[in-house]
Formats: sequence, C-alpha cells, structure tokens
Amino acid sequence: MERAAQASVQRIMKLTSIKDYLIFCGAGNNGGDGLAIARLLKEYNCNVEVVFIKAENISEETAVNLECLAPLEIKVREVQGVSEIDWDNYTLKEVLVIDALLGTGLNRPLEGSYAGIVKCINALNKKIIAIDLPSGLCADKEVQETDVVIKAWATITLQVPKRTFFYASSKPYIGDWYVEDIGLLNAFVEENSSSLYLTTLKDMAKIYKPRGAFSHKGNFGKGLLMAGSYGMMGAAVLASKACLRSGIGLLKVYTPRCGYEIMQTSVPEAMVLCDKNTEEFSECPLELDFNAIAIGPGWSEGDHALQVLTTLLKTVKLPMVIDAGALNVLSRDKSLLAEICEGSILTPHPKEFERLAGKKLSRQDSEELALQWAKEYNICFILKGKNSAVVLPDGTIHYNSTGNPGMAKGGSGDCLTGILLALLAQGYSTEETAIMGVYMHGYAGDRAASYHSQEAMLPSDLIDCIGEFFEKIKE
Repeated sequence: MERAAQASVQRIMKLTSIKDYLIFCGAGNNGGDGLAIARLLKEYNCNVEVVFIKAENISEETAVNLECLAPLEIKVREVQGVSEIDWDNYTLKEVLVIDALLGTGLNRPLEGSYAGIVKCINALNKKIIAIDLPSGLCADKEVQETDVVIKAWATITLQVPKRTFFYASSKPYIGDWYVEDIGLLNAFVEENSSSLYLTTLKDMAKIYKPRGAFSHKGNFGKGLLMAGSYGMMGAAVLASKACLRSGIGLLKVYTPRCGYEIMQTSVPEAMVLCDKNTEEFSECPLELDFNAIAIGPGWSEGDHALQVLTTLLKTVKLPMVIDAGALNVLSRDKSLLAEICEGSILTPHPKEFERLAGKKLSRQDSEELALQWAKEYNICFILKGKNSAVVLPDGTIHYNSTGNPGMAKGGSGDCLTGILLALLAQGYSTEETAIMGVYMHGYAGDRAASYHSQEAMLPSDLIDCIGEFFEKIKE
C-alpha cells in the first residue's frame, strides 16, 4: 500500500502543479491508498483535506493509515452519507479531487449512499484523479449508460491495466491512464494465469525472426493476394506494397483485368495474374503454389464474389487472411465459417463484425462471440479499432498498445492485410502473425503520425514507416 501511494504521488506531481487536494476515501484498501497519498502529499507541502466514508468493516491497512493522519495537520471528515458532506463549500474551493473510494473491488453497479456520493463528486466540476480505477467502474466490464461512475480526468492504475480501459464506452470516465509498478513479485504475477494480455515491444522481441546471412527469396515465402475491382484498385496497391515492405519473398496479385496495368505500374515488385473478367472476380486462380493467401481488399460484393469465395474456401486448404469485401460476402452465408482453413485470420472492423454477427453488439460482446468462433473453427479474429483485440482459439485476447486516430482512413486496413500475408507466408504462426502484425501496423502508423500529424498522414505513409519497426526491434 505504501509503494502504491508513493508511485501515485510521483505520478500526480508529474500531472499537475496544483497544491490543494480533496481526497475521498472508502473503508477498503483503495481508501487506504488514498489516506497514504494524503500523508505523502502533505510532505510535499500540499494542502490536503480528506473525506473518509465510514463503514462497519474497515481493512486493517486502511485503519493504520487513518491513524497515521492524526498527528498531521490534515483535516479528516468522517461521514456516512451524502447529507453529511458540505458540498457547497467544496464547490467554491479550487482543489484537485482524488478518488480513492472503491478501486477494483466492484462487481455490480453502484447504488445507495455511494452512488449519491459519486454523483455529487462529479457535480463539483473539478479535475479528478482516480486511483487504480474510477469508483463505480467494473475492472473487467464495459460501462453501461445507467451506471454511476466517477468521471476522472486521469486514472493512475496499479501494476497492470484493466480490461475496461480498452473500451470506448469507458473513456469518458477514465480519462488518460497511467500504469504504475508497485513492486509485486514477478513470480507472483507469472503464477497468476490470465486470458487477457497487452502486447508491447518486449513481446515483439520474442516473436521476431532475424534473417540469415545466406537467405534467398525462397526462404521468405510465397503469397497470393486476391484484391481489387473496377474503381477499387487502390486497395490492392496498398495491400501489395505493405506486404512487400513486410518482408515476403515473392508476391503474386490476382486481380480483374482492369487492374493489370495499374498493378504493373504501381507495384513493379509484384507479379500479376488476371481474372478473365474485366471488372470483378469470376473464378479462382488455378495456380495455388503458395504459403498463404489474403483475400478481400477492394472486392466487389455481388453474386460472382460469393461464388468465388465459396469455391475458394471449399477447395483451398491454406491459411488465409480474410478482410474487407470478403468478410462482407462471408456474412451473406455464415455456414462458410466452417469451411475456413484452420489457422486463418479474419480482420473485421466493427461494422463488418456486426454483419457477421447479424446484429449490433457491444465491443465486449463482440469479443466474446469472436472467442466462441475462434475456438469452434480454430481461427483467429482481429477486431480492429483503438487497442485492436487479437482473439485466439486458445481462449486468450491480446490488446494492442500501438496505433492512433490518424489511421482512421480508408486504406489502413488494406495495409494490415498486406502485413499479415507477408508474416504468414514467411512462416510465422497464426498467433505470432496476428499479434506481431497488429503491433507492427500500429507502430508504423505512430511513426507516420509523428512525421505528418494524425490529420494529414496517409496509409501510404504508414507503409513507408514499416522499416522503422524492424530497425526498432533489432535494437
């Protein structure tokens, strides 16, 4: 608890120069953290006032920290409910509020006295820093519209991030969040199993396979990209360039005839095969001597596409990356899920997953359905968005830590498809491909944003920055 308080105060000092604090503490361990924070802030010559919510059961550590405040010049008001708190007085004061009421222990919506206190804290219209988790928010669930939750300006969370941080619905309550190491034993952390992971640069070092000095193009795989249609050839170009930048040995692009000159001119490093149809796919390619296949970018989505997809899934038993138009076609006949080759990767954005599911789902419900399908069909889902979720058939979910809103442009998903195809073709496993590919995609996007701004960056800028990922991982 002392280490948690010390880490929290260090972060608070970095976040603000304010010297006046109002700290709300509960009777559990989160309240104990808040009381210790009050004592440490006093040592920084801050003005501190504590509102302590009394309860019949108070944790032993919290009781000790409450006693430690007695000799100090810290005003502590012990109350039981909303009516005992002088809210008008606090409204007039210029203070930063620290929320140490409940932390991570909550498993149901707030009600009663605590709900009233949280509503009144929010009504103060002060900056609020939550310790570990905003009170009223469940650590492993999406917030509901009816939930009563502290609206924090920032959240200082202890040791590990919480699942709810990765949901858009939680953002208005969490603000910016920071993870502080409080010195838990590594052995303790490792012994406690989890199905939820956050992907970081350290994970990349475990996955990345350096190139041998005597390597040749045959060592790095042969991939087929089925992409494009009339007016949508840009998707094929972007996916192809991203694939080649990601290290594939040989790339062939299968496209309608309208794309032949475009591909030969825009991506001279790729070989091009043409469908007999000028504007859309009408058949599957006959040559299938590949290590991996990617389908969907720039596809038309008519009856021809459904016939091609059906034939492809039923006859080709190679790991595939299934994206964009191919996902929308798949949603027209969901029985085809059972025909997808094991080890394939599906990369839906929210609307595409909604079509697959047949109804609109929350992000967490989408993850649960994707997990069910991943286990049933032994495939992987990448649910794209902020902190994209990589859902694996082993029951784990890996949240990504790279990427930015500048990537919210048409074409960014096509780049991811190309990256994934390159990694699969090079012999990375499905799990390694999905986790590394998503991180790599976001890392390149972050570098592109640093050069061009989030507003001005283009998916093609992202492709140009893929090399920076490989240079970083080699460090």
